[in-house]
Amino acid sequence: MGRHAFSSSLRGAAQAAVLIAALALPSAASAAGSSPPPRPRETPSEATTAGFGKSADSTAAAAGRAEAQKAYTKAWDLSEDAKKDLVGGKADSAKKRFGKALKKFKEATEIDPTYYEAWNMVGFCSRKTGDLKASLEAYQKCLAIEPEYAQAHEYLGETYLTMGDLAKAKEQLMWLVARKSDQAGELATKIEAFEKGGTAPPDSTAKGGGW
Repeated sequence: MGRHAFSSSLRGAAQAAVLIAALALPSAASAAGSSPPPRPRETPSEATTAGFGKSADSTAAAAGRAEAQKAYTKAWDLSEDAKKDLVGGKADSAKKRFGKALKKFKEATEIDPTYYEAWNMVGFCSRKTGDLKASLEAYQKCLAIEPEYAQAHEYLGETYLTMGDLAKAKEQLMWLVARKSDQAGELATKIEAFEKGGTAPPDSTAKGGGW
């Protein structure tokens, strides 16, 4: 066996080991019944407002925080309704709801550009409305703010699968496995289905997944 073939074989074996390890981890869906991103957090972060006391800046920050939360909550509810439409076979209605949710999530990021959970959902809804380029950009913005946000890594892996880029999807899986994230099992399952079928699995939002 040549050096290149041997190296490729080792990489293949390593990736297989990662996939097996990830499948052995409990996925967020199986562990908690669903794996949606968190409900609204207080935003901007404490670091953003620290030291302002009772100043006008502090008051403005609190007002912005409330507005960002409000936009996120409305967007969240719209995205949940969209998922229900998908489960019910109402694809057109789901796409419209995801589009409306996308606008509200974007509104949250405009109010608070550090709201990484909202950026994550901008990526999710952009993918649901067919804009994969915008989806990738949103996940990158999310991870630039919070590199350790596992949910965004898992969703990013799903986006790569939707684009047919198995190698990059596996990179995200390896990141999740290295951190023993419960998101790893979910992405591993989808990668396994992709490898068997050659295409991204159908939408699995009925189980709380990210397709």
